[in-house]
Amino acid sequence: MAQADNNQADGHIGGVSLASFLQMLEQETKTCALHVSAEGAGGYFFFEDGELVDAECAQQTGIEAAYTLLSFNQPMFRVDPPEDRIHRITLPLAHILLNAATRIDESSDPETLVPRRANQAVAASMQANPALKKLIETIVDTAGVKHYYLLNRQGKMITQSSKNQKIADFITYCIVSGIQIRKSLDVRGPQSVRLVMNNNDILLILPGAGMIIGLLLDEHASIADVTARLRPALAHK
Repeated sequence: MAQADNNQADGHIGGVSLASFLQMLEQETKTCALHVSAEGAGGYFFFEDGELVDAECAQQTGIEAAYTLLSFNQPMFRVDPPEDRIHRITLPLAHILLNAATRIDESSDPETLVPRRANQAVAASMQANPALKKLIETIVDTAGVKHYYLLNRQGKMITQSSKNQKIADFITYCIVSGIQIRKSLDVRGPQSVRLVMNNNDILLILPGAGMIIGLLLDEHASIADVTARLRPALAHK
């Protein structure tokens, strides 16, 4: 939890996590420096028009500094004036947050997720993987599926049937939020996330050990049937 105040003094705002505050800065297209501190250590995130362009922490800069700051336990933060920085970070914020959450998960319970290096290798070779082809064929043959979005555990898109990148980014945000809730409440899951769109389509998100599957379903689709067909793929490591 963390906060900013008018005197630029460290403190806390109840109910606001660091990840949520970073997302707010992005959504509100802020240009600023965000100072983050915990247990005597500290650093900065640097935003330009809502884009995270750089970070620094001790001797680290760029994305590794961002991961270090995101690993702080119960950080405090404040908003400072912007700085003109080299654009060292090119990965979308949603993906950085998911990567950071995954790293924390792996360090606390390494058997619950596929290791990062293995995930990277899998993501690089998925296009030529017959198992991926079979999964896509299963999805396409499933009644009620309008589009699919397949992401690795770091939130990187493997493949998608839709040109709508916003939905893919939203799926990543949902998984990040789910991990935060799980850690905060010390619970398992979520096994799935279901959202009803304005046109009554259903966005179904299924986080698994090997990948994250996002499906856009029509309003008449059977979620139980769709989930049953895809669970074997989600359980595969």
